[in-house]
This record gives sequence, C-alpha cells and structure tokens, in this order.
Amino acid sequence: MRIWGLIISLLTPLIINAQEEKQQIIEQRIEFIGESLEDSDIDLTTYFDDLYIYYEQPLNLNTATQEELMRLHLLSDIQIISILNYRQNYGDFLTIYELGAIEQLDPQTIQMILPFVGVQESKQDNFRWKNAFRYSRHEITLRYINTFEQKEGYIPKPDSILAASPNKQYLGSSDRLYMRYRSTYNDRLSYGLTGEKDAGEEFFRGSQKQGFDFYSAHLFLRDFWKFKTVALGDYQVNFGQGLTMWSGFGIGKSADIMNGKRYATGLRPYTSVNESRFLRGGGIELSHKNLNFTAFGSHKKIDANLNLGDTLDGFENSFTSFQISGYHRTPGELEKKNTLQETIGGGEIALKGNSFRIGLSSVYTAFSQPLSIDTSGYKKFKFAGNSMATTGVNYRFYIRKLTLFGETAMSDNLKFGTVTGLSWHVDPRFDFLMIYRNYDKAFQSMYSTAFGESSDNSGERGVYLGVQARLTKKISLNLYYDQFQFTYYKWLTNDYSQGREFFAQLNFKASSRSSFYLRFRNKVTERNSKEDAFGIKGQVNIIKNTIRLNYDQRINDQWSFKTRAEVVQHFFGDQLSTGIMFFQDLKFKLKKTPMTIYGRYAIFDTDNYDSRIYAYENDLLGVFSIPSYYYKGIRTYLMVKYDIGRRIDFWLRWDVFSFANQDSISSGLEEIQGNEKTTIKLQVKIKL
Repeated sequence: MRIWGLIISLLTPLIINAQEEKQQIIEQRIEFIGESLEDSDIDLTTYFDDLYIYYEQPLNLNTATQEELMRLHLLSDIQIISILNYRQNYGDFLTIYELGAIEQLDPQTIQMILPFVGVQESKQDNFRWKNAFRYSRHEITLRYINTFEQKEGYIPKPDSILAASPNKQYLGSSDRLYMRYRSTYNDRLSYGLTGEKDAGEEFFRGSQKQGFDFYSAHLFLRDFWKFKTVALGDYQVNFGQGLTMWSGFGIGKSADIMNGKRYATGLRPYTSVNESRFLRGGGIELSHKNLNFTAFGSHKKIDANLNLGDTLDGFENSFTSFQISGYHRTPGELEKKNTLQETIGGGEIALKGNSFRIGLSSVYTAFSQPLSIDTSGYKKFKFAGNSMATTGVNYRFYIRKLTLFGETAMSDNLKFGTVTGLSWHVDPRFDFLMIYRNYDKAFQSMYSTAFGESSDNSGERGVYLGVQARLTKKISLNLYYDQFQFTYYKWLTNDYSQGREFFAQLNFKASSRSSFYLRFRNKVTERNSKEDAFGIKGQVNIIKNTIRLNYDQRINDQWSFKTRAEVVQHFFGDQLSTGIMFFQDLKFKLKKTPMTIYGRYAIFDTDNYDSRIYAYENDLLGVFSIPSYYYKGIRTYLMVKYDIGRRIDFWLRWDVFSFANQDSISSGLEEIQGNEKTTIKLQVKIKL
C-alpha cells in the first residue's frame, strides 16, 4: 500500500510547484490574517517567528512532534494527526513526495508546507547543550524609519508656550529606531534582546538616558533536562481557545476560514515590540507520560492613567485606565509610564492521548493599585478592583475526521464564558467549521482573546459557520457566516444590539503561475443614531459591503505582478458613503544580481474615513504594513531587497501618500501641513 501511495504521489501532478517561494507564502498568510483585523499598525512578529525559523531550517517530518507541526500555522489538527499516523504506520518518510499519499492533505496544502519541511534520516538524538550556545545561529536586525514631512509635534515652540503647555511638542526626534539580536539552535534554544524607540521619544538623553524606550529580552529552552520548555525574561502564554489566558495575538475571522479555531502553544518566547501584551518573569512546562504541567509567573511595570483626586498627596490610590499605546513622547505621556505594577501567576495541567486533550488552567492577576472606573452605561459590568482570577477547562477530541474543541471559563465573580466548536474534514476537498460562543456580560478575564466580536469576550453570544471547498483542481470556495448579538450595551450603543457577517471568496488558479480571486463581504452591526429633534438616540444599522477582484500573475522567474480593484459601501442608517481603490503591484528579481524590487501604484477615492479600504503591502522583514486608504489620492511605494553575500540582507523602502483633496494630514501633534506624507525605511539583517 505504501509503495502504491509513493508511486501515485510521484506520478500525479497534484503535488506542487517546487519553485514556490517561501517568502510569498508567508506574505500570503500575513495578508489573510492582517487585513481582517483592519489595523494598520498590527505587529505579527511573534506569530510568524516560528515560520521564519522553518524558513531557514526546514522541519524534519521524521522527527516532528504534534506541537512543532502546529507551530507551522499551515495545517489543521486532522492533517497533523494524519501525518503522524502515516509515519507511525509506515515508518519514516523516504521522500517529501510521500505527502501526496496522505488522504487528508490536498495539493494546495502540500504546496504551502513544502518549503518549510524536509525529510532527513531519523537518528538518535545526539543534541548536546554544551554545543548549543557555541553553534547557535546569530542574527542582528537594525531598522530605521522616518517621515520626510515635518509634523506639528517636531516644530520648535517658544519657551513661553511650552511653559504653559509642555505637551505641545515632542521631546525626541522623528526617527523610529529598532534593534534585535536573536540566536537560535535547532528549535531547542532561543535567546535575544530587542530594543525600540518610537518616533518622538528621546534617545540616550533626557528621559531615555538608557537608549531605547523599550527593551525586551528572552531565554527559551525546549527539552532541557527534565523540562519540556523553560521560559525566562519576556514570553507569552496561550491556553485552550484563549478564554482563560492568551497573551499573544489571536486570529479571528479571515479569508482562511479555519483560522477561527485556536491552536494553543503554551509557553513561547516573546520577540515583538508591543509594550503590553507579554509577560515578564519565568515559566516551565513538564511532561510525564500523558500528563502535561505548565506554571508561570510574571511581574512588570505597565503604563496607566492615575486617578487624580483631592487628597493631600494629590492622588487617590487607584488608576482609571490602562495606557497601551507604548508612546512616551511628551511629558504627559511620560507621567503615565510604569506607574502601575502588574503581577500574574497561573498554570495548566493537561491530560492528553492520541485522540484527546483536556486541560485545566487558572490565572491570577493583581495590580499595585485598584482600577476605579465609571460603571455607568456600557462599563457597568467591567472589571474594577486590584485583582481577578479566572479558571477554565479546555478540551479537544479527535473522532476520525471530526475535531471537537472548546473552553469554558469562570471568573471569580462566578460568571462564565464558553466557546465550543466542531471542525469536520469531510474529505480532501471539503472542510467545515462551526464555533458557538456565549460570554456572560459580567465575565472577566484580563488576558482573554477568544473568538468573537468583543475585545474583552463579555456580553456576547453567536454562531459562526465556515466552509472551505475545493470544487476542482483549479477552483475553490471559502465561505463563512457569523450571527451574533450583544447581551448588554457596547460602546456607542445605549441598548442591546446584534449583527451578522457574511464572507465569500471564489478562487481560481488558472496555472502554477496565474490565479485570481473574487471576494464579497457584508457586515451589519448596530449603533446609536444621531440625536433627533427631541434629543433621543435610537439604534440604526451600520452596513459595510466590500467587493474585491484580485489577480496574480508570475510571468517568469523574474517578473510577477498583482492587480486589484476594490469597492466599499458604508451605510450609517440611510447615509451612504463609498470608496474605491485600484492598485498595480510589480515584483522584479534580477538574474545575476541578488536583488529583488517591489513596487506599487495605487489610486483611491473614498467619501470619508468610514469607507476606508485596507490593503497589505510588501515591507521590510518583520514589518507588517496594512495601511488604510481613505479620502482621495495616490499611494506609491518602492522597495529594494539586496543580499550582500550570504550573511547580510539589506532593505530600502520609500512610500508616499499624495492626497488630492486635503490641505493637511492627520491632526494634533501628528498633523502635517500639505497633502503628502513620505516615509523612508532602512533595514539591515546580519547573520553571524
């Protein structure tokens, strides 16, 4: 049977185009995930770090564990189990082409994972920790970003004005600086240091005599002594479906339909520069037979808005909100820096087998001062105080081609949140996903990032249905429908509200070099209307329709291009605003010179910010650029990547927004007088 599977896999054209570039696949995943977030400044570094590691060091299919295959972020759990079962039944893979004999792996999936996996002989582990530090792979990344046009915050102000209003000018330069050193060895060892200075922050002077405004360091070990993992310094923790604890980035609804299901990775190193969504301290993971135990602790200072009062010392012992921007550019922003201490402790104990995993997790969070908020309106049931505890049970069962998964958690106020789902790999051509969530209006979890519309997983219930269908070898269809309602007031609503979202994308792969897709998205929510003649606000529908046509063509090994047209309709009640965008991307790879050139020319015309359009852009390695196009104008960028030998990669990127109907851009200290905004980016990556 195995021989026939091997012969079939070698003879069929199902397998793949071996020339598919790794970077292109990573960019596709970023676009799938990032555009659905509608956030132009999202940082996906930590999420994609594992994929970048496998970019350089392909994962050996003959030794890969379930956890390692999950960190690819390219396979479903059923597909992962099928790979492990195939290896158990037939022995080690002899060639990568045997993947074609596994029923659960369709050609498109194989095409995606092939650049990141390999087949080597399975040998006894001869890993030695004394060699790990000596033979680690070292990388240094240096980055510089600046805007040509002068912003209001950098225009010198007279001392008299600053004496009265010190927050009218940034303290530092407009340079944005980034430095990262990271060393890895065989996915068993990772350590590094990251530093960042945001534009407007001081650097080696004033309030930042230590240099960068933000530093992050980590040491991460896998299979070390009796520990499965050890995390020291900065790290992240993910459990279950993200309801009890998920300190990292959580994917929601996207063009990759199956992304709604979480894949918890437990402990993992933190290598990003988001200054709030991480833990600082240490964690360990132990494994014995079918039991897995994780424990962690964190203590760090965070930014917060302190509560000004009439007491003698000028403060009441409380804070009113968290400050998560990470900006420390003015005296006012510096006053909020590190004003609060956050302490977190928790863990998980899990029982796992070949066809199931059940985990019990608990997390306790405490602050040095209590949170004191106005509990009127939509904040009535929000967390207040200086500590909270959340405990949850998560599970995952595999029944042939079915996966049952979910998590139920309870906060210390005895309120519950539940998310549960079913994924069904009907056959290699059809996948189905259903997710139900029900979060009590008073459920509280500080680091919750479970599936849903609400950012804090409270006051919501809904059902999500998703389908991926590969209709023919060339045609596939992605569909999802999400129906949800809010069981208490939300921001900008004075009543209960509800909504729905429908997404459909038809994909056509004409050849290995040519493809296009047609996408339609409709989302309906409710919001307060404008006041009527009697000063009363009712509820009106907010409807957003999006239609996109995207065409990709690789002419040859040097030239490729992408063409896109997109239209948006935004209804606020009976008020309609529209937006349209068209762009042309070009990519050129020189033959005899290790240089790649990327470029875009885009035109856009939207009535207002509500009808804005997001579009992913090629950017520096580790930078995720998904800007919003709004108002009327032209967007262009040009990027050059040059490999200097085998050890140095260099990027240079220039981009400009040119608006046709604006005399100024942005507002406040970020305001630019004029109709253009030009940004330059430089990056060097050195491999030692």
